[in-house]
Amino acid sequence: MNKSATPQLKSLFIDLNDRSSDNSLSDQFVDLQEASYTQFNLEIKPSIEDEIIKLKVDIDFFSRIKKVQDLPDWVIVRLILANANLKSTDFKNRITNG
Repeated sequence: MNKSATPQLKSLFIDLNDRSSDNSLSDQFVDLQEASYTQFNLEIKPSIEDEIIKLKVDIDFFSRIKKVQDLPDWVIVRLILANANLKSTDFKNRITNG
């Protein structure tokens, strides 16, 4: 398969609170059908903003790490959650021989 024949991957962000997203989604389906696609895989992922709020992650702390480290959002969230889980253990003493 040559590079020009490789299907282009697409992303579409839908806000379920915005009714105009329905039209956008419908238009995307028509575009796929016109491009001769008969099937596609729809993967549902929550927005990182919703997950940060739901997990009660400090947004300012998240933003500072993101700015300095330039890591993917999910890596930062997991890092913050791991840090919170480790606070109640003796992990710091074990790694510092303290």
